[in-house]
Amino acid sequence: MTQPLKIFLATWTMENLPGPTLSMPEQLARISAAGFRGVTAMHTSIAHADQLAQWRREHGLQLESQVQPQRIEDLEPALELALRHDCHHVTAQVDMRPYTLAEAMKIIEAWQPLLEQTNVPVLFETHRQRLTNDLPLTVQLLHEFPDLKLLADLSHYVVSREMPAQPDATDQAAIHQILEHSHGFHGRFASAEQVQIPLGYPQFEGWYALMRQWWLQGFQSWQRRQAGDPALQRRDLSFTCELGPYPYAMTDRHGREYTDRWAESLLLKAEAEALWQQSLALHATEPLAVMG
Repeated sequence: MTQPLKIFLATWTMENLPGPTLSMPEQLARISAAGFRGVTAMHTSIAHADQLAQWRREHGLQLESQVQPQRIEDLEPALELALRHDCHHVTAQVDMRPYTLAEAMKIIEAWQPLLEQTNVPVLFETHRQRLTNDLPLTVQLLHEFPDLKLLADLSHYVVSREMPAQPDATDQAAIHQILEHSHGFHGRFASAEQVQIPLGYPQFEGWYALMRQWWLQGFQSWQRRQAGDPALQRRDLSFTCELGPYPYAMTDRHGREYTDRWAESLLLKAEAEALWQQSLALHATEPLAVMG
């Protein structure tokens, strides 16, 4: 049976919102009251991890632990901390920038024994200026490591490749490969020139439609893979609403953001939930849609 989609919110989203500054417990209370099931955050220290674990559990929230290993040896202690606090999963933004497939493969190969032994899912985030910066290289990595699990933040590929609202067949096929290996999502809308565009602007409608199409196809892919994999049947899918402050958010000449990211996060949450319901209906009646 397909588990419900779990919508998380990035604690980063709570920075510089209009109104009074909220403490972390107050932020978590607001997030929980809005119906989010978890938060996405980085552990800045062991003490911070312990305190965050206490606060989020008080509000019934799970945690997507973000890590940014800069060396091979950085991943293991981050996973130990995630296991200690029963994190939903770990998302790795690998802060290394290989120029060749061979260099990228050495990084993943060095981590293979650790990935096989750990009891917490480790998802490699598709992100600019990281191991997965380049879409073609990431697809090649997936060919070499077919069991590699991804966290799909597709906005980075839209802006880094300056994709039009109707990408060509090559980029569509590459995104399809990303979706087929995705075990979680970070959600924001992007255009060819901006990694985070505001919601409700008619000039961006083509990119809104593109991202919705990909999220729907990613949800369908997850449901199909889950149906055939007993291990995945014990997991659920997370979708993090991740609308960051400046410089991700667009601002005017005075540094004021054009929109309210909290209000937009609630709209994005509703969109993801609606797409999930649509994917469930499609999954019940037809096979995975072919990428267009």
